[in-house]
Order: sequence, then structure tokens, then C-alpha cells
Amino acid sequence: MKALLLHRGVRFPYVHDLAELIELLEQQGESIPSKIREVARLTNYAVEARYPRLAEPVTPEEYEIAVALAEEVIRWVEKALEGYGEKSANA
Repeated sequence: MKALLLHRGVRFPYVHDLAELIELLEQQGESIPSKIREVARLTNYAVEARYPRLAEPVTPEEYEIAVALAEEVIRWVEKALEGYGEKSANA
């Protein structure tokens, strides 16, 4: 998501809050699919990874869900960036 913001020339705070990054993209006119909105749940893992004793261990099911969400957002951003390349080439 930060790559997409950078590509759009949007300054953003250096945060790990994915909901905040989604909101910034939305403010720039980016259409955010509902599945991508779910990625905001991953924000908690940024804290848990730094301070593992503060949270319960991640279950295998939670791990699979987190990886699937992360992969989904990567595909979405890659597709969005491809679209920008096509727009630039057609200009």
C-alpha cells in the first residue's frame, strides 16, 4: 500500500496502521475492495512481532488467514500499479 501511495506522490506517515494507509488511498480516489479492507486486521501483528510476550501465540489458522490477506493486498497493489503504467503509456 505504501508503494501505491508513493507512486501517486502521496506523503504518508511512517506507520504500520494499515487502516490509516487504506484511508489515505481512499482520500486519493482509490477504490478499496472489501477484501482489502480486511487487511487492517494485520496491523496487530506489527506490534505482536516486536513484543511477542504481550500477546497470545498465533495459531496455525490465524497464520494462514494473515498470509492469505497479505498476499491478497500484494496482488491488488500490483494490479493497481500495472494500471498506472498503462495509463502513462496511453497519455
